[in-house]
Amino acid sequence: MDFKRIAWIFFFAFLGVNVFLYNIYHEAGSEQTVVYRSDQKIPIEKRLDSENISYDHKFSNEEVEGYYLSGQPTDMKKTIDEARDQKNDPNFLKTQSTIKDSKLLHTMKNKPLLTDTKETKKTMTKFLEENDELILGNDYHYMGKWSVWSEDYPRIFAAQMYEGIPIHDDSSMLSITLNREGDHYQLISYTQTHVSELMPLREAMSLYTEKDAINTLYVNNKIPANATIKWQQLAYTLTLKVRGKNVYVPAWFVAIETEDGVHVEQVNALTNRIVTNSTVQTVENS
Repeated sequence: MDFKRIAWIFFFAFLGVNVFLYNIYHEAGSEQTVVYRSDQKIPIEKRLDSENISYDHKFSNEEVEGYYLSGQPTDMKKTIDEARDQKNDPNFLKTQSTIKDSKLLHTMKNKPLLTDTKETKKTMTKFLEENDELILGNDYHYMGKWSVWSEDYPRIFAAQMYEGIPIHDDSSMLSITLNREGDHYQLISYTQTHVSELMPLREAMSLYTEKDAINTLYVNNKIPANATIKWQQLAYTLTLKVRGKNVYVPAWFVAIETEDGVHVEQVNALTNRIVTNSTVQTVENS
């Protein structure tokens, strides 16, 4: 085997990815369209108040760092097979489980009970650490802001993290379906995806702040009068697929409630551009 030739192939592959990311970043900066208004010096909180837009706290100006982040979608079938060998249990996750496109769907035999929604974090921590019908549970963290407690389809979520920032994306998510019975809930099934080998593709970069993101949404008419800002969260989101690997960027997720319901806007935290409903780009093998 020609190892030198293989090394050059990997070198040019990673060089191509970095050039591609560099172009995306600079094109985003040059194409960014921001609406400027005459009241830019007025604090964003006062501008929101003037239009009866509700929120629960002042928005942070704290500057943090993030990355272009790369990860490999986890082969759930292979991972479960390895777990069966380690546990010496050939029946582990064998029944009531389906694997499709790196996604595991499992209906639980033993359905944990949630008797008080105020105890959700405690229940989820125990579920992630101890449940014998779950794999890679310690890689996930409960995300309370994303929970849905509607009568029709209640769900709670857990996410992987990288250096304290969660990944809010269908490619790396644990979504648990609940069944309401009177005044309590049962955890009945889950859908799980996972990403391995998380690593930065470039050096850390300063991110736009929470306040920057709220301001960008407001001046671009994404937060209508009389709305309520339910929550905001900095998290990684999938933006690119390159030769079987995922590339994530940090973004601000902002949940906005209007009379039509709750919708979530996204602002790229590297460029301060609104990227809600952006299409994930794919680079195939050449």
